[in-house]
Amino acid sequence: MKNAVRLRGLILLVLSLLLLAGCGQTKVTAVKTAPEKLKIGVLPLEDAMPAVVAEKNGYFAQENLDVELVRFQSAVEQESAIQSGQLDGIVNDLIVAALLKESGQNIKVTSIALGSTPEEGKFAIVAAPKSGINTLADLKGKKIGIANNTIIEYVTDGLLEDGGIDPSLVDKVSVPKIPVRVEMLFSHQVDAIVVPDPLLTFAEFKGAKIVVRDTARNLSQSVVIFNQKTLNEKKGAVKAFYRAYANAVDDLNNHPVDYQQVMIDNVNIPEQIAKDYQIQRYPKPQLPAEEDVNNILKWMTKKGLLKTDLKYQDLVEKI
Repeated sequence: MKNAVRLRGLILLVLSLLLLAGCGQTKVTAVKTAPEKLKIGVLPLEDAMPAVVAEKNGYFAQENLDVELVRFQSAVEQESAIQSGQLDGIVNDLIVAALLKESGQNIKVTSIALGSTPEEGKFAIVAAPKSGINTLADLKGKKIGIANNTIIEYVTDGLLEDGGIDPSLVDKVSVPKIPVRVEMLFSHQVDAIVVPDPLLTFAEFKGAKIVVRDTARNLSQSVVIFNQKTLNEKKGAVKAFYRAYANAVDDLNNHPVDYQQVMIDNVNIPEQIAKDYQIQRYPKPQLPAEEDVNNILKWMTKKGLLKTDLKYQDLVEKI
């Protein structure tokens, strides 16, 4: 009996050793899924920097994303690309988002890119050198170069109204291309212009006078806009996009000097100020405030740019 028990124990020991040896030889191969693809349209502006840095530092790849940043020189081309389904998303502004929605494009704003505070993404009314324009009141009857029906005009009207000036008392001249607007200022074809940074800093560098900045109230915001189809079908990829994006924001805010050359390579900054121009402080991904969106929608409705009664909830979606 004892021998039988001893034999049974020996057999079990041998079987256990063989099983362990087999496990040691077995390799478990993880199945790696193909990266999800996203195509994001960006312009050569500061608000694209977090996406550019996320791409450069490999944060998208770490999230198993294949993000293609499609670079456009024209906002019109960028808008056409998302309307035709060539892009999953774009970085632009709230007025563009509302106009896309008004045109029937099923899009949603999913985050601020710049403008969570008035200090981010600065705009200003800038007067020509030796124009004698020092205050908002001095602008009455003067020519101001803007871009009609855009965030530029919205900022212009807001700055004038906040200063007690009726926008109808100034002569708005539509000059859509910002570099041309700057040239017209210094060739005295207009008395003042409204521009964002970095051309705001450049105009000041060239001797123009800043009449007023938009740092008292949050007038200008750029945002990330996604197609609803992408949000429905690739929600996980969009969430991963924002995890990578947030890491890039941390890098830009904590080590801005490290990304000076990246900014020069990807943002249209005049050469004369490029080396000394300071990188913006960027917000973490977050939705724009309801009040800020509603103010823009009211202005657009008053201007006749919107026929439908768009609400905040129609335009934004939390990821």
